[in-house]
Amino acid sequence: MNKTTALTGPVPAAIGRTFPTLMATSITGRVVTLPDDAGGDVSLIVLVFLESVGPMTDSWSGPFAGAFTENPRVTTYLVTVVGDSLIGRSLADRISQGLAGGVPPEQHDLMLTIPGDIERCRRAYGIDDPSLAYIYLLDGRGIIRWMEKGTATPEGLGTLLNTARTMLEPLLE
Repeated sequence: MNKTTALTGPVPAAIGRTFPTLMATSITGRVVTLPDDAGGDVSLIVLVFLESVGPMTDSWSGPFAGAFTENPRVTTYLVTVVGDSLIGRSLADRISQGLAGGVPPEQHDLMLTIPGDIERCRRAYGIDDPSLAYIYLLDGRGIIRWMEKGTATPEGLGTLLNTARTMLEPLLE
């Protein structure tokens, strides 16, 4: 079992603000700009800084994607930030290659890497501990509607799923 801390509480960054622009490269090599390119009315962005947070990432993205599998208006992105150096670029390539083998082709444009300035990214997204996964739920305009960090708990997942469902309800009428 991974010895990471459980959910550590809401991220103190600004719920209700537009998600800061993020440019990343997908497994297929496509450049994606979030939130502008986010597909659907609801987008989950799981932002990580270390390859070792896979279980944390999966604890959120797996149940979320599973709950909305049949809904084309909901999109889940996994974004991995690595350092902007030769080692960082090499790591980004390795991460992309590893993800490509374990992810269905239709999801390749949702698995993103950023070889960039880690400290600048940390400041832009309110990251205080890069060993944790940071989870952002955005509406169709790119506004942050819900945020957490760390490993999912049943309560945290329940709140995430309920928030996403509530965001979709007015759109169903």
